[in-house]
Amino acid sequence: MRIHQVFVCLLSACLPLAALAQTPADSVATTPAVSATAAAAPLSQTMAAEAPEPTTKLRKGQLAPGGYGPSARVFDGHFGFKIGPSLTESPIDGVSPTFVKRKLDFHLGVMYRYRFYKFVLQPELLFQIKGGTYQQLAIGSSNRITTENNFNYISVPLMLGYMPTEGLTLQAGPEFSFALKTPNGPQTNRDTGIAFGVHYDFLDMLDKFSLNVRYVYGLTKIPETVNSTLQNRAFQLSLVYNFYKK
Repeated sequence: MRIHQVFVCLLSACLPLAALAQTPADSVATTPAVSATAAAAPLSQTMAAEAPEPTTKLRKGQLAPGGYGPSARVFDGHFGFKIGPSLTESPIDGVSPTFVKRKLDFHLGVMYRYRFYKFVLQPELLFQIKGGTYQQLAIGSSNRITTENNFNYISVPLMLGYMPTEGLTLQAGPEFSFALKTPNGPQTNRDTGIAFGVHYDFLDMLDKFSLNVRYVYGLTKIPETVNSTLQNRAFQLSLVYNFYKK
C-alpha cells in the first residue's frame, strides 16, 4: 500500500508540470494565427478601397467628361449653318504674262457634325467663290489690266476631326468641288483639294456659335493658257450657328 501511495503522489506531482510545459508552446502556436487573421482583414479592406472603379462606357447622347456646347454629346450629331469671308488666289505654274493677286470672296453653306468619343466627322455642302485676281500689262502701256476670276463652286468637304480638349477640334480632309458656269470661270468643271483647320465652340451665352478657320489647298491643275496651269488656294474664316438642344 505504501508503494501504491508513493506512485500516486509522484503522478499527481508530474501532471501540473506537464501542463505548465505545454502552455507556452500552445500560446506561441496560437498567437500568430490570430495575428495573421487580424492583419488580413485590414489589408483586404485597404485593397478594396484602393481598387479602381470599373470604367463606364459612354452611351448615345451622354455628355463627355468635361464636355460643353454643341459637340459635348458622344454618339450624337447636329446640323449647323456657316458663313464667312474667303481670301483666295490661284498661283500659276508655267509661262504666263499674268500676275497673281489675292481677292476677298465669301462662302456659305450647311454642315452636319457627329461625334464619337474624341473624334468628329463633319461633312459639309458649301457654295464658295475662288480664283483670286489676275493682272496683265496692257499692250503698249505700263498700266495693268485687272481681271477678277469668278470660280463659283458647289463644294463638299469631308472633314475628320480630333478633339485634344473639350471645345477644340483639329480637322483635316478632302474637298470635292463642282464648278458653275460663270463669266471668267475655270476651264475645268471639277476641282479637288485638301482642307485642314481648327474648329472652336464658344461658351456660356454664345454656346450656339462656333468659329472655324480653314485653309484649302487645291490639287487639280486648271488650264490657264496653252503653256500654264493654275491651282486654287483659299483661306476661310467661318462663323457657325449650331442647331442643337441644350
